[in-house]
Amino acid sequence: MTAFYILLVFHLAAVAVKLAVLLYVPRLKEVEQIRAFLSTYRRLDWTTDWVLWLTGAGFFLVTSWRYLLQLWLLVSMLIYLLIFLLIKKVVVRGMKRIAATKKLHAYEEVSKLRFENVCTAVAVVGLLGIIAYLMITKPF
Repeated sequence: MTAFYILLVFHLAAVAVKLAVLLYVPRLKEVEQIRAFLSTYRRLDWTTDWVLWLTGAGFFLVTSWRYLLQLWLLVSMLIYLLIFLLIKKVVVRGMKRIAATKKLHAYEEVSKLRFENVCTAVAVVGLLGIIAYLMITKPF
């Protein structure tokens, strides 16, 4: 059981790092800051992806593959996938668009990125609430 908790800590830390981008984007004000953050984020994203896959596989090694037969868990995993895709398609794509610009400040684009980030954060909080509900009630 100790291995399960160790895996859980690493898994939750990786999820927190992936979600932390939503808290960091409002601090980015200039194109150069966004470029620097994107280069760091790409490495972090790659690392956290591997940690999530490895710890996810580790969960089934230390527990049972039968957990996959629980529909609420499968739905929760799909919602997590939706959350990470939402962040990648909206926020990260917006940062890449700004990083590719020739502008020095790009005030309008950064303002749009912040708005998109807020909208994404609201959606993510709602989806995390659904996951919490599924974990607590295990309705199916």
